[in-house]
Amino acid sequence: MDAVTDSHGPIWQGATVLVVDNERVMRSLVRRTLEAEDFQVEEADDGESALALIQSRTDPFDLVLTDLSMPGIDGRQLSETLARFRPGVAVLCMSANPDAVPRIGASDTPVRVMLKPFTAAALYHAVRDAITRSSNLITSAEHEIAQAHAGLSRMAKALEASRTMRGQTLDLVIAARGLRTATEGKVLIDQEQPSR
Repeated sequence: MDAVTDSHGPIWQGATVLVVDNERVMRSLVRRTLEAEDFQVEEADDGESALALIQSRTDPFDLVLTDLSMPGIDGRQLSETLARFRPGVAVLCMSANPDAVPRIGASDTPVRVMLKPFTAAALYHAVRDAITRSSNLITSAEHEIAQAHAGLSRMAKALEASRTMRGQTLDLVIAARGLRTATEGKVLIDQEQPSR
């Protein structure tokens, strides 16, 4: 995948990642691996803590990396909640179970799942790709919104022009009726006056 860049470098450079796993050792390992690649990393030990942290932040995380199997709110439920209420946040799941590929939301779109154990390089590339894909989707959505707004602006201008033309047409009709009434009145007056 090509590197998506902005004026400061690749889109994932310095990205914020929330690592959610009930295993402290795994969270710590993932955190150290990602921080070595200049990601800004925070941790949550379960889905409930993750949602509270996500909700309390002013700026959204770029990526939530969550284990699928956790007590309470698991990774699938966390992913569904994010898809519904924070659709701009990329989600990447991890699991020791190769059959654990959840489908999130009404679209039934599978989420990417990294199988544990994974290498540091595999983690880095998966995180980078997930952030890039999410960024591409956001950019595409922003472009479509801008196009829709431009189309609505053109429609509003056309509607205003139509209203103006209708107003001018009504003014002409009223003026024509006035002239007709005045002309009919003058004809009646001319007919009533005796000829000299």
